This record gives sequence, structure tokens and C-alpha cells, in this order.
Amino acid sequence: MSITVDAPTRLASDAEVLDRVHRTLGPVDVVVEHWGAHRASRVLHVVTRGDEQVVVKWHRDAAPHHREATALQQYAAALGGDAPRIVLSDPALRLLVLSRLLGEAAAGTPHERDGDIHQRAGDVLRRLHDAEPPRRHALFGPAIAAEFERWSVAAERLWGDGTDPADERGQRLALERARARECIVAAIDLGELDHVPVHGRFEPRHWVIDPGGRVRLIDFSAVQFEPRITDLLWLEYGPWRDEPWLRAAFLHGYGRIPTERDDLALRAIAATRGLELLVRGEARGFAAERALGRGMLDRVLGATLF
Repeated sequence: MSITVDAPTRLASDAEVLDRVHRTLGPVDVVVEHWGAHRASRVLHVVTRGDEQVVVKWHRDAAPHHREATALQQYAAALGGDAPRIVLSDPALRLLVLSRLLGEAAAGTPHERDGDIHQRAGDVLRRLHDAEPPRRHALFGPAIAAEFERWSVAAERLWGDGTDPADERGQRLALERARARECIVAAIDLGELDHVPVHGRFEPRHWVIDPGGRVRLIDFSAVQFEPRITDLLWLEYGPWRDEPWLRAAFLHGYGRIPTERDDLALRAIAATRGLELLVRGEARGFAAERALGRGMLDRVLGATLF
């Protein structure tokens, strides 16, 4: 059985986008090009005839374009030169032309496991989170519960509800979902939490390290108001998992220590994201996504069931 997890619109062609860019910046030369995850976005690094380097990025769907444009206009100003600035925004093409931050992404380099880099990344994240006063409300628990149940229903469509005694795998997956739901129940009782502009994909692949070791931040397409702890997800379940000193260095730069309530919220987020990745990976045939979801759920539950 298959399920539908996305209803994307058409991604504008390179020709359409470059025509728009040419009309704004004049002739440009494309020096680097690549696709975003699951080909949901497209990115070109271009050079103008005046030797200005810019990034041309456009999305398949309107929502990430709107989130990124809004975040860069409203919140990234708190980062100064540590975030791109908008040169052009075209909602019709879901296009952004951005100043290019020179340097290299931390992912896959020694920077990824450098304590000084993590400390500086903590400082960058603190400035983003402090870009606007926090909005305190109790919506997190009900929202994460509703999202978890949505992915749980999708999982049942893929693997069954666990009531078939002959389907051992379906029974184990249903048990796993029941155990993960305990994390969600704990989050519902948290009450009010501060919500701030979170990056949503805060991890080394979105840290640009300049030659002087300064950490800068890219890709603001997932920015939303969420509890602060949300931005620690991909670090807690990534490079910090086996190297806790990186966590200590980051928190020193960030200037805040997660509380017990933060930890409960993060477990609920990880349970939901893990299930989402597992379902999406299975539905779309992406083994890496399935593996990431499996690893996240295994760690949330504290055991590998299969």
C-alpha cells in the first residue's frame, strides 16, 4: 500500500529563473548548481559581470519560499553579516536571490566536530532565537500530539495496526508507536512554553565557516515560531550523540542550559520527526530517510526493537 505525503506544484525551470535574474542583475555566469532535498528546491551560485557572487534559490512550493523570505527580512537581521541578505524576491517563481556567504559548509569537514565551531554556532543560534521577544502559550503539546497522530495513521496504512497475529513486523511497529506515544502524552502536560523564531534545520550542513572560523547560517526555509529546544534536534540526534563535549561547547556559546521540560519537549519532537521520516522514507522509497527515522526512534525509545 502507498500513501501520498506531498502535493507539490511545478518547480520553475532554470530558463524562467535565469531570465528573471538577468532582468535584475544583468548577464550572469553559473558556477555551481545543485538540487535541494528530494528536488524540492534548486540552487545556483552565479557571478555577475561585475564579479558579484550571489545565490539564486527557488522552491517548488510557496510555503518554504514565504518562510525563508519572511525570516530573512524579519529575524536574520539580528545575525548581521552571519546570514544572507535578500537581493531579489519573486513570489510568482518562488525565487530568492541572496548574497553569498563565502566559506565552506561544516558538514563533512573537521569543523563538524570542532568544539570552537560549536561554541560559535551556539552564539549564532542564541542571536536568532532572541531576534524577537518570545511568545508564551500552551499550543505546543496539542500541536505535536496532532502531528504525531497524523503520521501514526499514515504508518498504519503502510504497515497495519498490529492486530494481525500473523504479521509480526506490523505488531512490532504498532508497539513501537504506542511506546513513542508516551513521549507525546508527557509533552501535552507541559503547559505554556516560550516560542521563538527557530531555524528548523540547525545542523552543520547549514553552517558556513569562513577562513577566519566565523560561523554563518544559511537556509531559512523552515523557520517558524517553536520552542527553543526544537533547534537542538538535529544536533542531539547527530554529532552530539557520541561526542557530548560538542554539546557542552555549544551550550556555552548559546548561554542557556536545557531544562527537564525542554528535554520532554525534545523527546516528543524526536518521536514525531522519527516516525515522519520512517513513513516518508518508506512511501517514497528513500532508504537514507528511513534509516534516519529508524535511528531517531530507536534512540528515543532507548532500544532497538528490530
